[in-house]
Amino acid sequence: MTTYEHAMVGVTAAAAAGLHLRYGWRIVAVAALAAISPDWDALTIFGSLALFDQGHRVWGHNVFVAPLVGALIGELDYRFDVTGRAGRGLGRYIKAGSRKQPIGEDASVPIQSSRAAWLIVAALAALSHLPADLVVSGTATLSDWELQLLWPFSKQGWVYPLVRWGDPGMSILFALGMLAMAQWPARVRGTAAMTLALVIAYIVLRRVVYPW
Repeated sequence: MTTYEHAMVGVTAAAAAGLHLRYGWRIVAVAALAAISPDWDALTIFGSLALFDQGHRVWGHNVFVAPLVGALIGELDYRFDVTGRAGRGLGRYIKAGSRKQPIGEDASVPIQSSRAAWLIVAALAALSHLPADLVVSGTATLSDWELQLLWPFSKQGWVYPLVRWGDPGMSILFALGMLAMAQWPARVRGTAAMTLALVIAYIVLRRVVYPW
């Protein structure tokens, strides 16, 4: 999946679980950041192409490192309010009309803060990156990219390509879901769940109906 699509998996899953209602939108933002975090190993491209070939989809894309990095993101945000600071900074330039509270939140329900919630949600969001990359892989000119899920204990690779990387269908569904959540803030949870279900259905049907 692309970076945008990985982030939206984190966003829609967190919103579908109703986490924004209990913990506020910070935890949804954390889920988005954690969901893209396994791609830190792509930064090896700045070292050399050989290092990139050795490290990308290996060092960060495994069941051991991914949740640890995700949990680290959760801990940093919980301690230093990274997403909250960023949101407040953007809020100085982006006005939301006359809206007094974030979409989907109930002012009568106090927003809670829990380190355990931040760590668990971030770790699970980071893990979501792995199955997504297992089923969305390859292009018309590039071969499928295997993931060494058990690295460093095993170099066995896994990949089950159902949709090509960069396929626009998933991005369109996520974008429509995001617009719907903004349009109907009282239905954010249901809309997020429906969006995620449609994306999963698209991935399966795309392979069955129009294989490549």
